[in-house]
Amino acid sequence: MKNNGKEVTIVEAQDGLLTLNGPLCFANTSMLLSLIEEKKIPVYTDSKAIRTTEHGVVIKTLEGEIELIADSVVLAVGYDSENRIYNELKQEVRDLYLLGDARKVSNIMYAIWDAFEVASNI
Repeated sequence: MKNNGKEVTIVEAQDGLLTLNGPLCFANTSMLLSLIEEKKIPVYTDSKAIRTTEHGVVIKTLEGEIELIADSVVLAVGYDSENRIYNELKQEVRDLYLLGDARKVSNIMYAIWDAFEVASNI
C-alpha cells in the first residue's frame, strides 16, 4: 500500500489483529480490518521486531527471521505506558515518535489518531 509515498507493514505479536484488551467496538474493528484488506497491507502475526538494521528491521516469525526494508519504524508495545525504549533512542534516532499507549494508555481510537497525526506529517 502506498499512502503519502509510504508502504506500510504491520507486525503483531499476537496470533491475530485486535485480539487483546477487548471488547473493542465492532464498527471500529470491522473498519480497520477492512481497510487493511482493501489497502493490501502486509500483516505478520505471531511475530516480533527483534533488531534494527541499516536498511530496516528484522522480525522473528514462526517461519524464521525476515528483514523488512523500512525508512521509518513505528513501535507500539504493551498495555501499560512504557516509553523506556523511546527515551533511550531519542538522542540517537532523528525521526522518532512517541505515540499511542507509550505516550498515554487510552483506547484504540486515540492510538489511531496519534498514528494518523504522525503519519500525516512524516
